[in-house]
Amino acid sequence: MKRYIMKGLRILYIYAMVVLIFVVFLYPVIGLTKDNFNNWLPVYSFICFLFLFFFQYIELKELALKEKKPAYELDPYPLKGLVYGLVGVVPIIVITAVFTIITFDNPVTERFKHLGVNTFLGPLYFFIRLFEEAIPSYFGAILFIPVMTALGYLAGYYGINLNIREKIFGKKPVQEKGFTKSPWNPTLNENKPKKKKKKKKNVNKVQ
Repeated sequence: MKRYIMKGLRILYIYAMVVLIFVVFLYPVIGLTKDNFNNWLPVYSFICFLFLFFFQYIELKELALKEKKPAYELDPYPLKGLVYGLVGVVPIIVITAVFTIITFDNPVTERFKHLGVNTFLGPLYFFIRLFEEAIPSYFGAILFIPVMTALGYLAGYYGINLNIREKIFGKKPVQEKGFTKSPWNPTLNENKPKKKKKKKKNVNKVQ
């Protein structure tokens, strides 16, 4: 159980880092889009979602590859990534549920609470916005995270290689080919063993 909690915290940490990226670059996006920010927000959210998917997928894929090695004796199974993901999103679900239940009489405070929850779920907001910020959509969006971790773990467990890193960051470096000497290079035959000449035997012919 301890391992599930530790890996769940790792998944939560990755999510927190992507939320931080979302917040840091939010203000430049506001400055660029200005009056159209509300229309561009789901697009920006989806871009952050892709980053989240990439990091979670790679993390769980590498974890599955490690756990499959007999030396570690970690008992891997296909749906283990889903379990890790569900453990990781428990704090996110709890925080979202608490702030959803709590209501404030002051409309300004209520508005700040609403913006805070949407920022907290920033990388998933495009899905929430798709359903006009209905309460079930908040919890449905959170379930994307266990799906990401499940896909990553399955890829590592079954040895599926989608080459995501190579597709995003470019092809693998091409190995340098060895230098080939020209056929007219006089040093080409220096290392070749010289053929020994066969001595002719004198055969006495019988007359």
